Amino acid sequence: MGKTVLVVDDIEAVRISLHSALIGAGHDVRLAAGASEAMEMIQLQAPDIVIADIWMPGVNGIQLIQLIRQSYPAIRVFAITGGGPKLSLEAAVSLAQVWGAEKVFIKPFEEDALVLAIDEVSSPAAAERPSRKRAGPGCHPEQRK
Repeated sequence: MGKTVLVVDDIEAVRISLHSALIGAGHDVRLAAGASEAMEMIQLQAPDIVIADIWMPGVNGIQLIQLIRQSYPAIRVFAITGGGPKLSLEAAVSLAQVWGAEKVFIKPFEEDALVLAIDEVSSPAAAERPSRKRAGPGCHPEQRK
């Protein structure tokens, strides 16, 4: 059974591409161009999964992940990034994982890998596990399972 997925990215082409891939995989997909719009949508109807770009104008993806973890801890979160001007790619990935992203996908990435990751957290066994909460610095994702 498909999940409700909210894709948050300031680049329209990325949103459209992920929308097509996720709809094709049987998911109900909603799109937001930024974190503020995403939080409004989440408040109206929380999705099962959020895919958030890390580098966006205004409220960035790291801040969005923090807000989701604080107010909606049951939502599964994946981060996507192509890098940005203020942090190295490695630092951005680490921050996303520390604040609760299930996985971080580096652009460009295979959409099939993202669909597979969503399917993995959507399985009955995954439904019994709580979503990741914030872990302390230096904690690798494998250690938080």
